Amino acid sequence: MIVGLNYSAMHDSSVCVLDDAGRVVHAVSEERFSRVKQDGRFPRGALSRIALDEVEAIGVPYSREEPPPVASAEVFRDVLLARSEPLATNPCPEQWLRNLESLGRPLLFFDHHEMHAYAAFVLSGLSEALCVTSDYGAYCCPVSTGVFHVSANRVQRLAAAGHHELEPLAAMYTDVTALLGFTPTKHEGKVTGLAAHGIPADEVRDALWKIHEDVRRDRYRLYDWVGVLDEDVPPFLEPNRHLVAEYRARLPYGDADLARAAQDLLEEKMGRVLEWVAETYGTDLPLLLSGGLFANVRLNLHAARIGFRSLFVCPPMGDEGLAVGAARAAYEQVVGPVAPGGGRPLSMALGPTPGPVERVLRDLGVRYRRESPSVVRDTVVATLAAGGTVALVRGAQEFGPRALGRRSILASAQDPEINDRLNQKLRRTEFMPFAPLLRDVRFDEVFDLSDVRGDVSPCLPFMTICLPVRREVAARIPAVVHVDGTARPQVVREEDDPELYALLAAYEETTGAPALINTSFNIHDEPLVSDTTDAVSAFLVAELDLLVVEDCLVPLEHNREAAALVRATERAALAVGKARHRALNESFGRQIVDGPGRFDPHFVALENGEAP
Repeated sequence: MIVGLNYSAMHDSSVCVLDDAGRVVHAVSEERFSRVKQDGRFPRGALSRIALDEVEAIGVPYSREEPPPVASAEVFRDVLLARSEPLATNPCPEQWLRNLESLGRPLLFFDHHEMHAYAAFVLSGLSEALCVTSDYGAYCCPVSTGVFHVSANRVQRLAAAGHHELEPLAAMYTDVTALLGFTPTKHEGKVTGLAAHGIPADEVRDALWKIHEDVRRDRYRLYDWVGVLDEDVPPFLEPNRHLVAEYRARLPYGDADLARAAQDLLEEKMGRVLEWVAETYGTDLPLLLSGGLFANVRLNLHAARIGFRSLFVCPPMGDEGLAVGAARAAYEQVVGPVAPGGGRPLSMALGPTPGPVERVLRDLGVRYRRESPSVVRDTVVATLAAGGTVALVRGAQEFGPRALGRRSILASAQDPEINDRLNQKLRRTEFMPFAPLLRDVRFDEVFDLSDVRGDVSPCLPFMTICLPVRREVAARIPAVVHVDGTARPQVVREEDDPELYALLAAYEETTGAPALINTSFNIHDEPLVSDTTDAVSAFLVAELDLLVVEDCLVPLEHNREAAALVRATERAALAVGKARHRALNESFGRQIVDGPGRFDPHFVALENGEAP
């Protein structure tokens, strides 16, 4: 058995397992076991599902030794901010290496950005492609953005932005996330959503880029990591609130306009890089995008307009996806070459199943009934058609940040007020609308691809791109269309998920609507639910109308007493969480802030009065 393991002690720890033929058969993030969003600690929970004595080698997506600097291609010098002085590559901490060596298995180390590219390649199912990667940087990695040619058993770097001499483009967007009062490296999606409400203006963009330059040349940081390499404390980014306030005061513009400026700068600068890639290496090969920067679905639409033959965004585009690339690279070193993919992307249903459903439901004391698949489908459709909310837990959970119908909440897309109600239930403060879930036979009538050049179908099962919605359709499904007329779809083919496809067909037959809301089944700042216990807890906290775990139906109307008990327990836990947050701040010598608890998923929303 060959395993890939992403672990940086900062965020997104994950594990991937390959079968004897080198195929991905299991992949899961540590957060699903620890219940800490983006948990970057050593992935003990994820590793506990693997028989380590059967593991031949573990691929690690970080170089063990510090590499020499990489010279930047001219295009990157033109669009990125030059550092005020050269920056050394971050070395791998000794404790980090000791934790890996404690597994007692052979370790194979690989370049971070090459593994971003290889993860996208493996999951795409392609035999050859170009890939652009971009993130904030990593241990022993000499680049922050790379251009690669990838093929079976080979990754070749063609061009790069040298980390030692150029600031990562992701740093600008993360700085803005902090300046707008959100959590850096976690809430960049809120900036993307807010941007659609802003007005584009050169003045704001110029001012924001100047602030980015000043921030990056300041001797103090806007935020820094806390809890790194501490197994008892989940790592998190703590903003320097005084410095954030100081820089924000120098930008006399509204939040939405600043978010718009950040998005416009991102699309302009990465757009120039992608256009250079097209001019330099041609557009005959498919383009892959990988790395945390490409969680930005608006940027990915910009990429789709350039004209590459096809576009595929790595579904686990952040560092969790690195485990896939490292596993395949290790397999090729230890076992041998792997045949090229079959041309279609892999399913992301790669994680654990819900476990012993009925036993857990009985132990939790909730009232449920087990039904046939057809009765389950009919009940779900009836609940949705009546304006209710349905939480689904089906089979192996998805790998990556998106819920794709296996750990999802479904609701009507026809109700323009559902966004506020559902966000309140889930303790969320979101600017993006929910995503539309629809069958492939309805895609062309819903979306307008007249200004998209190239095939975007590889992205469609995974919610990795925004696309323009036809105006005449947008009015019918307002809950999934953003103010700029785009939506982030998940498109289902019958051969990929016949159960979900049949549910969508039955819903359309009942209501006439071509799409449903699909949003992730989790409370704000919690990971996606994993097993039956997680599902029941989140369902009762949010007071959704119906929970479906495999073939078991859990109606809220029969479990209101349990919901009241869970909510009372939740509130009692908040006081404990706040005290713990203060103690942690003291232990790190930080100023105690009378604010949200960093490690309590519901604390921010309840303290801000966003939930009843």
